[in-house]
Amino acid sequence: MTTEAGRRRLPRRSLEETRALMLEAATELVCAGTGDTSEAAVSAALAHIRVKQVTEEATRIMRQRLGDDRAPAITTGSIYQIWPAQADFQAELLFHLTSRQAELVPSLPDSIRRFEEAIRNGITWQEALNDVLTHNHENHRVDPIYRVMLGFYASAANPRVREALGHYGDSFTKVACEAYQALLDAYGLRMRPPYRVEHLATTLAALLDGFHMRWIAGYADLDDPEQQEGWSLLTRAAVTLFDQFTEPTQP
Repeated sequence: MTTEAGRRRLPRRSLEETRALMLEAATELVCAGTGDTSEAAVSAALAHIRVKQVTEEATRIMRQRLGDDRAPAITTGSIYQIWPAQADFQAELLFHLTSRQAELVPSLPDSIRRFEEAIRNGITWQEALNDVLTHNHENHRVDPIYRVMLGFYASAANPRVREALGHYGDSFTKVACEAYQALLDAYGLRMRPPYRVEHLATTLAALLDGFHMRWIAGYADLDDPEQQEGWSLLTRAAVTLFDQFTEPTQP
């Protein structure tokens, strides 16, 4: 049993540690909401996430990590030192969620290693692109935060929501451009004028979003028309787009 003296020795959390804990707790609550099939779940994506609810979840996470179910609870009073109003908390949570989604894109060093290895193994750029986009599709279509983010578009008239979505789009495009440029460099390709790699990243992102949503909605006819294992209609379309936007560096 934990003693009173033991509880008093618990380290004091900084505001930054509390901030991170609250965002983690809120993220778990948001993800849990994607499995709710009740009528109440048809509300705005973050409207049901209240500060008091998040402090309770953050307290549970903190006590579990400490192994002390009697550790002092996180109070709403301490939270208002970080976010003076509920809207301030929800605005930062939006940015937290969108930033997390952008991290699903492979990093540049990972992309370079993957493409260099593909070349050594005699894999074509078409097969390498299929591999990357299949991995992206499999992750996004089952990721609860991606599903939550789709709901943000219905509220995009709100400046804060629009800003958060713009932050996500810019972050995703930046990393995606690095990954696609690594693929171009590895296979001796370049963008076909007047297209830039940003055009390629934006077009493929739109294609991916559409296929993610159609898969989530249970639409049919998403399989590979050529019936080749490991391919899909998504990756066939992506390879076609990639081919039209690019050309060999050496004619």
